[in-house]
Amino acid sequence: MKRYHWKRKATQLFTLLLIILVPLLGLFRIDLASASFFIAGRQVEWSNFPFLIGLALVVATAPILTYMTIGAVWCGWACPQNLLSEWANNLTFRFLGKRADVSVDGEGMIVSASKNKAVNWMILGASLLSASMLLGFFALMFFYTPQDMWTFAVSPNRQANMLVMYLFATFLIFIDIAVVRYFFCDYACVYRMGHRMFKTGDALHVTYDASRSSDCTKCNYCATTCITGIQPTNIGQFDACIDCGECVDACNRLQAKSGKNGLLSFEIGEKGNGMTWRKKLQSVFSRFSWLVWALFLLGCASMAWGLATQKTVDEKKLRLEQQKIQSMAHVCNNQCASLQATCSGKNIAGCYRAAACKCACSLDLDPMNPLADSWRQCVRSSTMHANALQMSPDKK
Repeated sequence: MKRYHWKRKATQLFTLLLIILVPLLGLFRIDLASASFFIAGRQVEWSNFPFLIGLALVVATAPILTYMTIGAVWCGWACPQNLLSEWANNLTFRFLGKRADVSVDGEGMIVSASKNKAVNWMILGASLLSASMLLGFFALMFFYTPQDMWTFAVSPNRQANMLVMYLFATFLIFIDIAVVRYFFCDYACVYRMGHRMFKTGDALHVTYDASRSSDCTKCNYCATTCITGIQPTNIGQFDACIDCGECVDACNRLQAKSGKNGLLSFEIGEKGNGMTWRKKLQSVFSRFSWLVWALFLLGCASMAWGLATQKTVDEKKLRLEQQKIQSMAHVCNNQCASLQATCSGKNIAGCYRAAACKCACSLDLDPMNPLADSWRQCVRSSTMHANALQMSPDKK
């Protein structure tokens, strides 16, 4: 019976659901328009240096703490990239054969001759594209409010910038799960690179009981189930083990047929020292560098200080202002469309007149706006430049 497989799958799905709920519930959002983070409805501007410095310290040190305790458990048990890669691999095996390989880091295009049919490729492609479109939508939620995303989903008149971002996100996700998959983990993932640099033998890892090597049938069953394609009975310091436990399950199933325990198991700290898991964890934590802990705690304190000192902003008022600006831009673009059409490399004066028209339009619509003086200056300078160009026959 599988001991870790379904627990790991449940953890991966829970993590993915949690990532989706974060922006959906308004717990975290990046607002590019206002250059701010929104955390639980509270705006934190990017100019809030205590918060940014704290965030940088936490992001830099938190992974190191995990490298030295739970090893690569994040990669094997929670990372959405691994979840999607596994799902894409299983889907590929189903439609293109058990040994099929279409990834960029494979040995080339490998497809079962009996399943190399157009209908199988179409179903596989449609499945991957559908997943990419759905995930692209959720990715966009980290940059727009749930109301904006609902409008984007149901309205036929979508904002061009949102549509471009959505298509770009969908394209990247499709390429990732279609052909990149684990290649990203091995060569592009910053977390994985840091794990290889900072992990220690004391962190959680898979061990092989060499004292029972006579019980090992050399069947390589554990290796065939390994997600990363390494040899679980001889895992090196810098091997790409992600602590998924698939090899442990495989060996346990095989040895259970003869009434024995498997030769592979999870271990933390030194093996065979008679210590309980609690004492082993305490031993591992005690070996941490005080500097890493100090920087992590300093980062948390700095973030808390930044949040506490951040001036509150009326998000509803800010949203209304943004909607007002968008509405004004729409009206003025339509009003000055004829002048904008004359703007070209051969008619720079037309460009200036179009700019003056838009500034004058904005001024007419909102004369009390704080930018009113800038708009007046825009009208004067753009009109002056347009007239000067029109009076100079040697200029465009």
